[in-house]
Formats: sequence, structure tokens, C-alpha cells
Amino acid sequence: MGGVIHQILTFLEGLGYWGIMLGLMIEIIPSEIVLAYAGYLVYQGSISLVPAVVFGTIGGTIAQLFIYWIGRYGGRPFLDKYGKYLLIHRKHIDVAESWFNRYGTGMIFTARFIPVARHAISIPAGVARMPLARFTLLTTLAVIPWSILFIYLGKSLGKGWERIDEAAAPYVQPLVWIAVALTAVYIGCKVFRRRKPQREGRQESGMEGERQTAHQLKYVGGEYRVLNGRFLRSRTGTQEFDHIVVGPNGVFHIDSKNWSGRIRFTRQGVERSREGHHTDPTAQLYRHEFVLKELLRDHQIRADVVGIICFTREDCEIIGQSPAFATLKLDRLVHFIRTYRAKYPLKPDRVKEIARILEEHSRASR
Repeated sequence: MGGVIHQILTFLEGLGYWGIMLGLMIEIIPSEIVLAYAGYLVYQGSISLVPAVVFGTIGGTIAQLFIYWIGRYGGRPFLDKYGKYLLIHRKHIDVAESWFNRYGTGMIFTARFIPVARHAISIPAGVARMPLARFTLLTTLAVIPWSILFIYLGKSLGKGWERIDEAAAPYVQPLVWIAVALTAVYIGCKVFRRRKPQREGRQESGMEGERQTAHQLKYVGGEYRVLNGRFLRSRTGTQEFDHIVVGPNGVFHIDSKNWSGRIRFTRQGVERSREGHHTDPTAQLYRHEFVLKELLRDHQIRADVVGIICFTREDCEIIGQSPAFATLKLDRLVHFIRTYRAKYPLKPDRVKEIARILEEHSRASR
């Protein structure tokens, strides 16, 4: 294997900066070796330090974008089957998926410095359709110090660059502990926010909106089962749902928003004209969808899972559309559910079974 790596590095050396970028993009060999070898080329004078860092950062970021796109368009089944060829094992995916769905997009940065989840964290980001611009920014910010460190060490070692593991250990270990500490602080902040009193935590979305939605769902029909205000748990975490509806045409999870004014959907999230407020109501729905799909998958049930953002104020104006979820006003909610054309229709017995499973794995949130 040493001879093979040497041949690959020799080939990449002939491509200069582009070879560094290519080697990191395809990741035939570990990125640390490619970056250390780039540092050796800087030591030789074949290339310069700053362009090497720039091309190393670009290559490392593109490599993670490939994994993100595989997660986004191939999904978890594809990765379970073929992930081993990308040197990403199922247990790594499980850890990364659990972290991402419990604690959100901030894990994209901190997890880059933790060995088990460094590469795998891109997968749940893709599966959850995390905004590409945000993913790219956080990934790039994490790749930059990594590239600088290993290129600098490779340059310092010179002809002894192959001892990179030994030389990097005193730097990498503190970096890992700093990342772990930042992750702990981030997780602590997320947990603290979740445990705020219900009255304070729901002022923005509005309890009144949830009551209006629950009232409207009474008219969805007898063939549907409705669960309002539930904490639903799966193997990897617990999520709080405003409303879940199970019927012959799928499982619908609904997030009620009692917002007024103009609400414009963009690729970066949502812009609200009132008071210039910016927020993204879709982030939580991605985590909701993951929990529901995981629970159904564990019980070997195939069903459509549909996310809905329901705006309950009559004076709100919705501009644009979320790429992944339905965005509608309260007066269209029941009609949308009843007319949704399912890919996997459910028989009455199956509807009852899913409702029973959801009740067994949940508790009232209020």
C-alpha cells in the first residue's frame, strides 16, 4: 500500500496545485497525507504556501460537498449499501445522524475536528437538505485550519514529512478537545433553550395558532387519526410535534406558525417583513421528518411522510414555497391533506397500526 500511495502522490505532484485539490476531492488516500505532502512540496520550492492552503481548502470542501450530495439525492439506503466504498461505515453514519438531528446544523463545524464524525456529518446534512450555502460556509471554515496545520507541518518536516502522524499528534489532540468542548457548549445551549418554560418557548409560534390548527383538524374526516402536541421518540432522539395526522394517504406532520405580515421563502430560509425578522421554520421539520421516517422504518412500514408549515393568521402573506415542505394557510390545511396523492396508500388497518405506534412512542407535550 505504501508503494501505491507513493505512485499516486507522484502523479498528483505533476499536477501542482490542481493535484492537491484533486487528491483531496477524490480522497483515495487520507487528506492528512495529501496535505502533508503538499507541505513537503512547499519545502522543496515546487509550490507556494498560500496557494497550497487555498487549493487544499477548496479540495477538502468539494470532497464534503460530494458526500452531502450523495446524502441529499441518494439517501440513507444508498449510503448503508455503498458507504463502505467511501470509507464511511454505518456506525459512523449513525453517530453523525444522531448528533445532527438532535442538535442541528451547528454540528457541521464542530464535528469536523472529531475523528468518528468528521466525514460522516455531511451525510445527515444532505439527507435533511440543509441549505447548501450554510453547509458550504461552515465546512470551509472548518477545513481552513485543518489545511493550514498539515501543510505547515509537512513543510516543517521537509523530507521527513511521512512522520506526519507523529508530528501532528501534539496539535491534533488539543484541537479535538477544543472541538469537543465547543460541541459540549453548543449542545448545552440547545438543551437549555429546549427546557425553557413552555409559555416562553412558544410566544413566537403562538399557542393560539396551535389551538386553531387542532380545531381545524377535527374536520379532516373519520378515516384519519390526529395527534396534537406530542413528544415523539425514536432510536436517535426525541422531537416535539405540534400535530401529526395519519390517514389513507400518508403521515402528515404539521408545524403551526401564528405569524402575520409578509413571509417570503428563500434558499437561505425565510424572511419576514415585520420588524425585519429572519428565521427558518423548515429546520425543525427536517428533524421531525427524520424521527418519523426512522420510526416507520424500524417497524418496516412504508408510507408517505409529508411536512406542512401551517400559517394560522389570516393577515399573513406567503411568497414563494419551501422546496421540501408544503407552506399554506389554515383554511387550506384540511383540503391539502385530503387531496394529497400518496405514493404508498395505506389501508385502514395500517392507519390504525401507525397511529398506535406513534402513541406508544410519544407523550403529551402539554
